[in-house]
This record gives sequence, C-alpha cells and structure tokens, in this order.
Amino acid sequence: MRPFRLVLPVILAAVAVMSARAQEPSALTGSTLVGTSTGMPTLAPGAAGELELAVETAVVFKNLELFNLPDILGRTWFLTLSEPRLRYHVADNLVLEGGVLLGRNLGDEADLDIHRPVLRIVHEVLPGVHVVAGTLIATHWIHEAMLDDVGKLETDLEEGFQLRSDRDHYTGDSWLNWRVREGEVDPEEFEIASCHRAHLLNRWLRIQGQFMWTHAGGQVSLSGRVAQNLMYGAGLAVGPGLRPDDRVGWSAGYDHLWSRDESDLDPLVTGEGREAWVRLDVRLRPGLTARVRGARFRGDGLVSGRGDPLYGLDRYSQLGVDLLQLPVGTGLAIEAGFVQQWTAGRTNLTYQLNMIWNGVFRLGRTPLAAPAGTAP
Repeated sequence: MRPFRLVLPVILAAVAVMSARAQEPSALTGSTLVGTSTGMPTLAPGAAGELELAVETAVVFKNLELFNLPDILGRTWFLTLSEPRLRYHVADNLVLEGGVLLGRNLGDEADLDIHRPVLRIVHEVLPGVHVVAGTLIATHWIHEAMLDDVGKLETDLEEGFQLRSDRDHYTGDSWLNWRVREGEVDPEEFEIASCHRAHLLNRWLRIQGQFMWTHAGGQVSLSGRVAQNLMYGAGLAVGPGLRPDDRVGWSAGYDHLWSRDESDLDPLVTGEGREAWVRLDVRLRPGLTARVRGARFRGDGLVSGRGDPLYGLDRYSQLGVDLLQLPVGTGLAIEAGFVQQWTAGRTNLTYQLNMIWNGVFRLGRTPLAAPAGTAP
C-alpha cells in the first residue's frame, strides 16, 4: 500500500505537466487579507468581557505578464496592507470588531492609498457556524472564474451579510456584498454568492456547488444601466490532500461551470466551461511545503462578471509551482510561486511573492454592564 501512495501522486504530477493549468490565486490560507480562508480566520475563542487587539499585516507582490491577448492586460501589484482592529467578546458566541484597513502601493507618491473603516459583528449560531454583519471576510474560496482574487487588491472592503461554516463534513461561505449605493447618477451594484462543499469518506471525496449573481442598475439613478451576470457550477475532488503526518499529499478534481449574462443593451448570452485539475504537495521539512498545481480549462462562451478574464477564453492552460513557508508558532506565512500560462496560442507568466503576519494581543477583561431596559 505504501508504494501505491507514493507512486500515484507522481503519476498525477506528470499528468499536470502534460495537460497543465493551475490556480493562479495565492495558495495561502487563514487570512482576511490575501489568499483564501474557511471559518473565521484569526478569531480565537475568548471569555465574555475579554478585549483584544488583532493585527494582520501583508506585503504582496504579484505580476501578470500577459501579452497579445484581446481585451486582457497584464499588471503588477506591489503593496502593503495592514488591518489592526479591536475585538471585544460580548459573550462566548458574540464578538464585536472595529478597526481600519490601511494600504500603500509601493512606489506611489501618495502616503496612504487605502484607508477604510472595518466594523463587524460576528455571532456563532452553532459550533463552527458564524453569521457576520458589516465588513465581510473577503478571502472567499469560490471558483476563480466567478471571483478574481486580485479584486481584493484594488477594490473597497466588502460590506453586507455573510454566513460561514467550517465543520467536520461541511464547509460553506454565503454572502451579500453591497458594492455601490444607488445615487442620482450611480446605479446600485451588489452581488449574492454562495459556495458549499461536503466532505465524505474521511475527506477523500469532496462534492461542491456554488453560484454568484452580480447586478447593476436601479430605479432612481439616471444612468439607465441595467445588467446582471449569473454563474453557477458543480464539481468534485478526490484525494487526501497533505495530512499532518504525511510527507506527500495529492488531490484531483473536475468543475463544470455555466453562465448567463444580459443587460438592457444586449440580449441574454449563455455559456459554459469545464475544468480538470490536479495538485501535488510535498513537505520538504516541518513548516516548508512545495506545491505543484496543474489543470486544463475548456470553455464555450463563458461570461464572468467579476471572475478572472482568462476564463473568457475557450482554451486556457497553466502549470504552477509554489513554496509555502509556515513557521510554527510565529504567525508568519511566506509564499513564493509562479504560473506558466498557455492562452490563445500565447505563452505568459504570472509570479508572486507574499508575506503575511497576524497576531492577537490580549488587553484584559472589561465585563459588559447589562444594557438599559433588560430584565434582571
């Protein structure tokens, strides 16, 4: 059995090299700033009345070397992000957070390019199930064709309502993000999205479904713009991934996507796409992991409102390698990686270097007085 466990990942890696496509987003997990996350990242249990200072800081470098692709341009991001926030545990299952998101594009003349308030209420309705109101956790794990990861680097905070679940056999993330408030000139813009994953057979089998609806337009604004995009998909994955006691882990899967796009100026357009992918993880030493990721996408007129524009191409392949440094007990995470892309007969390259640190400082306990009007 042991030789089979070692040989099968090698075969899958060879398939990845030949068929090639990898997820372009950051492979980091557990942050509210970069990568993807499940549950409530950086939120640790606390006793009622406990006051904390939570700090997340990230330095992000990402370069998209894209050439000769219609309506798709390359770009470089090099910025710092920091989100200090005070956290108060009202009760064992109720937390208030208030802070600010600060950001600076390195090389820019402006002192601060991003400064937005962070305000959220987090209520744990069941173990591992949280309702978030206010500033959302924006590191969604939804498919990249539906939501481009670089959007977190160039847009305002997400605000609205969110339901996040991270349990033994189920992971979910659903949200309403109100992006633009309707005005006399500006039409309203919002999105409703939901992604769900069931873990079966001791997490060897994962079945997922997801959708995202984006809408622009309203009754008050004078712009006259009305547009909407709906994307939905289903998929499955097999393989154990990299488990704590293993040196090698692997996963492989398939996703099928559909889209419906229309506006007041254009008729309804439908499309679909299919993606097969494979991933190999090798633990080089404690805290250091190498990841090879590959897959192939084939589309037929897929239209994504907020997703990676490369999924609008009918042929899209990549092969990527990441090094993930996660020193135990330091709160630090470092990622260095690159992705080779084959799109529309062209070869392009994406590479990134990310460093994240997060920590929580306990400031003491301040019991909450009973609110006025409550029963004794």
